[in-house]
Amino acid sequence: MIQPNPPLSEFALGLQDWLDENASALSHLKQLPRRFDDRIAPLRELQAALFDAGWARVGWSEALGGLGGNALHRAALIDLLQLNGYPPRHLFEHLEILPPALEKFAGTKLIEQVFLPSLRGDVLWCQGFSEPTAGSDLAALKTTATRVEGGYRLDGHKIWTSWAKWATHLLLLARTGTPEDRHRGLSAFVIEIDSPGLEVGPIRQSNGHDELAEVFLDGAVVPDEQRVGDEGQGWAVAMKILAGERGSYAWLRQCEMLPRLERLAATPGAETHAGVIGGSLVDLLALRARSRAVLEIIADGGAPGPESSVSKVLVIDTEQRFYSTAREVLSPGLDLGTADDVSRWQEQYLYSRASSVYGGSREIQLNVIAKLLVSRGGAEIDEDEERATVRESIAEAIDQSDDGNQALDGLDWWTYAAAPEDALGRAAFGAWFEEQGRTLAISSALAAVRGAAAAETLAVSPAEVALVVSEQDDGILVCGAGERTRWLVSPGREHGEFRVREAAGLTIGETGALDASLVARIDAPAGGERVIALDAAADARGEALARIAAAHEILGAARALLIHAIEHANERQQFGQPIAGFQAIQHLLSESQVDISALAELCQTALEEWSAGDASALAKAAKALAGRAGIDVAQRALQCFGAIGFTEEHAHHLYLRRIHTLDGILGSQFALRRELGASLIESGRAPRGLRVWRSV
Repeated sequence: MIQPNPPLSEFALGLQDWLDENASALSHLKQLPRRFDDRIAPLRELQAALFDAGWARVGWSEALGGLGGNALHRAALIDLLQLNGYPPRHLFEHLEILPPALEKFAGTKLIEQVFLPSLRGDVLWCQGFSEPTAGSDLAALKTTATRVEGGYRLDGHKIWTSWAKWATHLLLLARTGTPEDRHRGLSAFVIEIDSPGLEVGPIRQSNGHDELAEVFLDGAVVPDEQRVGDEGQGWAVAMKILAGERGSYAWLRQCEMLPRLERLAATPGAETHAGVIGGSLVDLLALRARSRAVLEIIADGGAPGPESSVSKVLVIDTEQRFYSTAREVLSPGLDLGTADDVSRWQEQYLYSRASSVYGGSREIQLNVIAKLLVSRGGAEIDEDEERATVRESIAEAIDQSDDGNQALDGLDWWTYAAAPEDALGRAAFGAWFEEQGRTLAISSALAAVRGAAAAETLAVSPAEVALVVSEQDDGILVCGAGERTRWLVSPGREHGEFRVREAAGLTIGETGALDASLVARIDAPAGGERVIALDAAADARGEALARIAAAHEILGAARALLIHAIEHANERQQFGQPIAGFQAIQHLLSESQVDISALAELCQTALEEWSAGDASALAKAAKALAGRAGIDVAQRALQCFGAIGFTEEHAHHLYLRRIHTLDGILGSQFALRRELGASLIESGRAPRGLRVWRSV
């Protein structure tokens, strides 16, 4: 028996036990039929089983018949179903979208009629927003709701209505005011799909499915109690729906794609595509981290706002890149129809091509993000107050110190943040490396984190070791060398082995690194080395933490570049107006914000997982994403700066050099993607991380 308001961890463990106990009885629901029409019945059967056992009622208000909990419980349900091999419940994607709006705006009678039947799958929903002449511009819709005795008469035409062919109910927007009222003249209604005057016309998609439809309303009557909210409140209802859609949909999509990536990695010849498979894994882990952050906002009763648009763009890019990867790995089998299970891959590939159109086009989402970015001058849209406070104190310490190491000493960073185990330590750790990237400061922190286990064995401070990153015929390249350096440490090929040499008497020469301040060349004499043995697990944790640190530093450099680009775009005039007013510039800025937001969440998630245990895979993913995203942000910033950004006196090249050099340390983005892909191909299981939820 499920208790009301179960803690998230107890809920997840209980659900897993139930799935194990009922694995045999539910096994026939794991493989959906090939025909789309034939998939409806098994999906409803699965939903009913989850409801009758109580699991589908968790995450919903007890006042409405649920068992308490929030959006995180619903996300855990989706996640566990996918992990246990059950198919995506596309038919019920509206459960994450419409019920929250009904809960807030609908009357008691309507909720009693539809809420619990929706959770059980007896009521199936479709959503009528778009019209032939009103897609993204909902305020221009023309469907009318005219007052009649006891209700409203609906007349109009809806299009691109998902699941209308199988739905029992339609939630739609209609105009109760004048066209001049725009969004202020809209109201929301629920109507049964079999109502007189309502006709559904399925639209066959390019992938062969009838998921979409157009809905014709010709004198259909809806009673007063089926209006959602007050008359004229339709825009507020729509915004609630869209915010939920773009938040929960991102989580649903990554849960769906991760098992598909595992299947792709199991195909013959996949090992020759380890790099692109690893790249898709990085994308999906970033999407997973980002979508969790939005769900936490929803779970805490907040509205995601522009964060939902960031997630929407991230879903689009991740999905389209993933299915392009699938096409490459399966080539030419997907195109010629010869690959295993080719009809499913073709269906999903073709569907992914439209992901940049449906639910609000990619361009519209970039416009939304840009509007906030330009107005805020580049201030983060995803930074919490505590982290901002910590970052400000670190920025002040760097500003008031002669060098980075002095700032670290002043912050007592080595005591509580060099190996972060709690929330404050993680905040300080991440903020230090971000600020180092923002200010292009130099310290021994990165080398010290990687060499901490060796320093402990040598009985010296971590600040006294420098990290060998490459060995050449004419010397060795070292990160973190300075006046305090007593030992040079070089990690072995296997965890648990370090080569060390004393630094006394060594001289620093010129380096060809793009950021010569970050990597020095040491003219080291031959010999004088010794090998020390370390605990392999501790060494692996040190490597993971150092990669997370480097990813944070790249994140800081990328944030600085974005802020500089926004400031420049607001100041630079062309054709009598700031270039920030041009859509091409706005989209460059918005795409950079999407990359930065994804990287920020993956960095923080990897750091949390490191504190909780093993974060090897997430650390690799964060470092790989940082290399790619940082360089992309730098390129977009250059496009905004124009020729001025290509001059030596402009700071752009310094950030670009720092990002490139950090990408080359502790595993490049290319090498790490190959490692992640090869590991997935060998194990057959994609790492998920995120077993620790910040809100509990």
